[in-house]
Amino acid sequence: MREPTSTIPARKIDIVQDIQWKILSGDWGPGAQLPSERELSAEYAVSRPVIREALSGLVELGFIEIHPGRGSFVREVRVDDLSNSLTRAATLSKTTARDLVVARVGLECSAVEAAAQRDDTDIEALKASLRAHSAATGVQSLALTDLAFHEAVVRSSANPVLVLMFGAIRNQVFALMLRSHSDTSVHQLGEPYHEKIVQAIAERNPQRASDLMREHLELALNLYGSDLDRPIADVVEARGLQTSATLLPSS
Repeated sequence: MREPTSTIPARKIDIVQDIQWKILSGDWGPGAQLPSERELSAEYAVSRPVIREALSGLVELGFIEIHPGRGSFVREVRVDDLSNSLTRAATLSKTTARDLVVARVGLECSAVEAAAQRDDTDIEALKASLRAHSAATGVQSLALTDLAFHEAVVRSSANPVLVLMFGAIRNQVFALMLRSHSDTSVHQLGEPYHEKIVQAIAERNPQRASDLMREHLELALNLYGSDLDRPIADVVEARGLQTSATLLPSS
């Protein structure tokens, strides 16, 4: 962001983004106190009401906490905070099903390759998630257990960055899975891949595991039709599905 001057007032969104960057870059770590409203007002050359609006936005995004009489402090950012923030951002930016599929292919193919290369991958845990999914009935339950299976695969990579990244988009992934399991053709074609993916991991065949995961995720590209390039939030709403079901905290 360009340095604010007394003749170029910063917009609220610029202030929010600038403070977000200071937090994410580590300039202001968890627990750090932000400058006072008066100091921020002078720094950004805006009125204090504008600063208050920017700080309120940062509270909503989960970056800071405001303690009356004490000031504003940087929050410890958790996976669920990131997920909720990204869900709001995805809704505002009209993230499409295609966007999510492309992102998931990169993330989950890397995760499943790593899982297949490990000697200590918990295959029984993956099989347990498969059994839970097989026993599920109804679109909501199928989507929740499908989400749990894919989370288990990502955790099996033992890569904390991949786990964090998947956790951050899990709400959007859940919406995508609602779309898939409400469509008989997608559901029927996608289900057999789960067991094959686990088998490839158990056989320590990272290339096959990755290929299967890619094929599984990219089914949507061929089967979603016009829904593919519509905002996923609109797609789910049009099908009368509820994304407000309580998701368990990510592990």
